[in-house]
Amino acid sequence: MQYDPAIRLLTERLTLRPTVPDDVERALDIRSNPAVARNLVSATIPPDIQKMTGWFRSHSDEWREGSAYRLAIDLDSRMIGVCDVFDIAEGEGEIGYWTEQAIWGRGFGLEAAERLVRFALEDVGLNKIRAGCADDNIASAAILTRLGFQRVADVRVFSQSRETEITQRRFQLVV
Repeated sequence: MQYDPAIRLLTERLTLRPTVPDDVERALDIRSNPAVARNLVSATIPPDIQKMTGWFRSHSDEWREGSAYRLAIDLDSRMIGVCDVFDIAEGEGEIGYWTEQAIWGRGFGLEAAERLVRFALEDVGLNKIRAGCADDNIASAAILTRLGFQRVADVRVFSQSRETEITQRRFQLVV
């Protein structure tokens, strides 16, 4: 799929758009909140500026290769998070999402994830989507369940943000 920063995936209240390198500053601000970072297995507290800058610069290449699609989540033209489809191979991929704490509990995570899943199925052409969340991240597990994902396993993984091993709930959606 061609990378085009003008692509817009709309929901009732949100706009999902391909990330651009300039988004890194806002992403660093959001990810600097320990409450946000603790739910991301590979996040560091504080975030590694060079690593995140490089990651954002690679997004357009991943898009063109079809290996990942990274999308900024905008509310009223302000980035409130990131969602993505990644590890794409043979009709399968994984989704992830994170948002700033200030908007938690207002349905924006569900709204973004629902549009992301539709994009993964309809535009990317996946027939199986995986997702995971920490076992104490009840809100994320509820989003996945509400979207039709089935819990398939609990695995032990090392969380960089928590600096310890945690139990991660693994989910999948098969169409």
